[in-house]
Parts: sequence; C-alpha cells; structure tokens
Amino acid sequence: MMDRWEYKFVIAEKQGKGIFGFVLPREISWKVHYVNGKQMKNWADVTLYNYLNERGAEGWDIAAMNSHLSVRSGALPVEHLYIVLKRPKV
Repeated sequence: MMDRWEYKFVIAEKQGKGIFGFVLPREISWKVHYVNGKQMKNWADVTLYNYLNERGAEGWDIAAMNSHLSVRSGALPVEHLYIVLKRPKV
C-alpha cells in the first residue's frame, strides 16, 4: 500500500519596524499571512515560530520552503516565505 499524504501551503511575510527605510533586526519577525490560500484572521499576531511549533505537535513536517523578495517602485521590499507542510494521511 502506498503512503498517502495531506498538505498545507503556508505563506509567511516578514514584518518589521523601520527607521528611515532601515529595518531594525531585533524588531523583525515572520508572520503567517495565508494558509491554503485563505488569509489568516489577525495574521499580524501569528508568528511563524509559534505556528510551526503548533503544527509540528499535530504531526506536520516542513516538506519544502522557498523565499521570494518583491521590490516595488517607491516602497520598501516585501519578503515572503512559501512553505509546504505535509503529514501522513490517516
């Protein structure tokens, strides 16, 4: 019998407070913005660290992760992490 898997697709966004366009490293954190294409409620309060720890306790594992930087004219760059989680389907 073949193993069967279920997946979650997560997009996290780097958030930080900046002064004159410079982001302060101690004030940067990753926030979980979307899960399976749906925006998280109160997403600015959901840190990636806590989210992954909670999913790990549920048996989810990181299968893939990739970063992407969007640079827009006249705005600060926005950095995203694209994360695929998987666990055995029961």
